[in-house]
Amino acid sequence: MPSSFVASANDVLDASKVLHDFTTYVDNVVQRYNDGVNDTITWYGTGDDEFAKKAGPIYLQTVKTTRQTLEAIAEALTELANGTTKNANEYLNRQNDVLSSIKKGNDGRSGPRG
Repeated sequence: MPSSFVASANDVLDASKVLHDFTTYVDNVVQRYNDGVNDTITWYGTGDDEFAKKAGPIYLQTVKTTRQTLEAIAEALTELANGTTKNANEYLNRQNDVLSSIKKGNDGRSGPRG
């Protein structure tokens, strides 16, 4: 077990790329689901028969709930991926600022000042 925490912005950026790729995959799943449902949305019938009256509302509610769930998952993953990228970039910017300040403070010299 490591004795200290080490932040690696590059690792975080790599992870955010994986999250973005996964988000794209989930977006594609949502689209395929919507395409499939749209092609068969009235499979239960559209008439006044008992089956259509009974099955239709249940099926439509299930479709609605599934769509909302898939879209919420996709949105959450997108926000997570974007936030991860933003955090990594902020870390890199802060690191660059600190290193630049150190360099300016030492006038490019290394070692103790005195």
